Amino acid sequence: MYEPVIEFTRRLVQTPSPSKDEAKLAGLVVAEMERLGYDEAYVDATGNAVGRIRGRKEGPGWLLLTHLDHVDVGDEANWPYPPFSGHVDEAGRLWGRGAVDIKGPLAATVYGAAAARADGPPPRDVWVASTVQEELGGAGAARLVPALKERAAAAVIAEPSTLQVIYGHRGVARVRLIFEGRPHHAALSRSADNPNYALARFLERLAVTQRNRDPVLGASSITPTILQADTTSANRTPGKVTLILDWRTTGESPEEMRELLKYLTRGMNVSIEVPPLWEHGELENTPGVRTEPDHPLVVQMEEVRRRVLGPGPRPGLWAFATDGRYTHAAGIPTVGFGPGDPTLAHTEHEYIGIGQLLAGARYYAALVQEKPAVR
Repeated sequence: MYEPVIEFTRRLVQTPSPSKDEAKLAGLVVAEMERLGYDEAYVDATGNAVGRIRGRKEGPGWLLLTHLDHVDVGDEANWPYPPFSGHVDEAGRLWGRGAVDIKGPLAATVYGAAAARADGPPPRDVWVASTVQEELGGAGAARLVPALKERAAAAVIAEPSTLQVIYGHRGVARVRLIFEGRPHHAALSRSADNPNYALARFLERLAVTQRNRDPVLGASSITPTILQADTTSANRTPGKVTLILDWRTTGESPEEMRELLKYLTRGMNVSIEVPPLWEHGELENTPGVRTEPDHPLVVQMEEVRRRVLGPGPRPGLWAFATDGRYTHAAGIPTVGFGPGDPTLAHTEHEYIGIGQLLAGARYYAALVQEKPAVR
């Protein structure tokens, strides 16, 4: 399995698949599944690549879930190797955009599931799926999960985790505040009419406000990101200033979010836009994944990790959001695990270590040889 999974990962990296342009990669994944003897392999109506290995007994089985798309390469001059080269260096690192997020883990799931049937079918069906548009909020997963809901007893989100079992992550919302003022000549310096001053007061309050805290997911975070003003003249004050907040949620409802923002902007002329749950687009709001750390599935996956890979990090949380929000919301027990360092994702120094890649494939092969442990 070792050389083929490395070569397959290189071919995946060498095939660009930006969001909304994943068709070529989906075809490559399905062709590899067919070559490896999957019982079913197809591209669904949404463009997701889906494979199935039949188990010995009927009933819901495993879903190993990754995605097909990757983010922009950024400035190619900053890459140590061309971003679609799939170069393997002397240190055993396979370089390129998508190497760790998500093509290395994708290859590990495809090959790990195939290896599991070497001595016969696994106990239950194994579904291996890679979705479109995960980087844009998960349109592929939103359509895939309902189709597989009754067939999956457990979902393993195969995003990079440095081979750590992951039991959750916070939700993600992007909200907009528009601070209103009265534009005037900057020489008049009317602070009451300049929305930048209201913005400054809001940011001061935001910096010290208490965040929502969940006993499993920890504290929410609210981070100012994009700031825009409706003027390009240095001697004209803006009529409005628009601020986008990245809100990593731990269970707050849209109503609760709106009430907190109203409190923080009291006395200000401001409009607040908080999208409803499952909204996608410029503004979005999707919940997180919250699986209890002592859930039987977490315990099972950690036991397999120790048996196959030896000592390692204890189960923990992801900082980023994944398609696991769709499986979790559908009532499918959801836990994460994947090869590769997640801090390299979306950077211009993205690679996956060959050792991590092969360890991930071994882990998935061992995991799906067991029946999912769910309540």
